[in-house]
Amino acid sequence: MNEQKILETAFEKATQLIKFKKYSFSEIIQSDINLLIEKIGSNKSIVSALVTSLVKKILTPEQDIRLHRTDFENGYSARVLDTKFTSPFFKRHFPKYANKESAFLTMATRAQIKWTKEDGLNLKIRNKNLKISFLNVFDQVENHNIPATQYLNYLFIKLID
Repeated sequence: MNEQKILETAFEKATQLIKFKKYSFSEIIQSDINLLIEKIGSNKSIVSALVTSLVKKILTPEQDIRLHRTDFENGYSARVLDTKFTSPFFKRHFPKYANKESAFLTMATRAQIKWTKEDGLNLKIRNKNLKISFLNVFDQVENHNIPATQYLNYLFIKLID
């Protein structure tokens, strides 16, 4: 499966779950994603960066998605994935929240800061609760084995809804 297929499949699944009102997600997933969606108007790059990272985790499960830059040891280029796949996907399905080029051009997402709970506290995200929820998603996926697909599906449900 490629990045575009992962995004489209998650979008279709979210659409179906909404249509049949058959979904249940853990409280931790809901609380973090709900806050990110609540603040999306002024932080759309954060949501797009998260989507890009979740897609990477689904595509390459062994990749630590907190290492979003190639200059990190064992890192990957989240900006390239976002430019090629996530940004065009958002322009098609969620134009109101789409970035012009890439989510990885903002200070918060382009900084050479790993998205761990410790290092990530230095991110340039003004809202402290938003920053904690953003970092918590990465922690839950990497350290507590919550599937990235669950976060992606719930996030798309909230964006569609």
